[in-house]
Amino acid sequence: MSKGLFGHYVHKLDAKGRIVLPARFRDELGQFVMATIGIEKCISVFPMSQWEVLLDNLSEKKTGTASERKLRRMIMASAHELEIDVAGRILLPQLLRGYAGISQEVSVNGNDNRLEIWDLATWNEDWETAIKELPETAEEIGWLL
Repeated sequence: MSKGLFGHYVHKLDAKGRIVLPARFRDELGQFVMATIGIEKCISVFPMSQWEVLLDNLSEKKTGTASERKLRRMIMASAHELEIDVAGRILLPQLLRGYAGISQEVSVNGNDNRLEIWDLATWNEDWETAIKELPETAEEIGWLL
């Protein structure tokens, strides 16, 4: 089995704000995850081991500039430790659902070391834009398949 989280799945929130995580992700995630705001309008969900890497990276930053302090503050203040229950669900906190504009249907996407949970309509718009810009984006960063 390959390493890293990848793939795209569509799910719905239940009445309590819980989402079932795709089974293929659960082993790599473990029993507890950390969820926080993503840089785009999504929720980033990290396995605890990857959360530790993120914390180490944040600690290496000088935090001397207003932008560094603001970014650290936003990530840490919005972070929630979540337990994956026996049914494979996590409860998405209202703060994070509101930030990502999530109401019911979501896209759960693997992104290497984390999951991203998007409102499905927002994800579809972002996907369409990214597909149109794919050749230019790949060239800009020097990455070709």
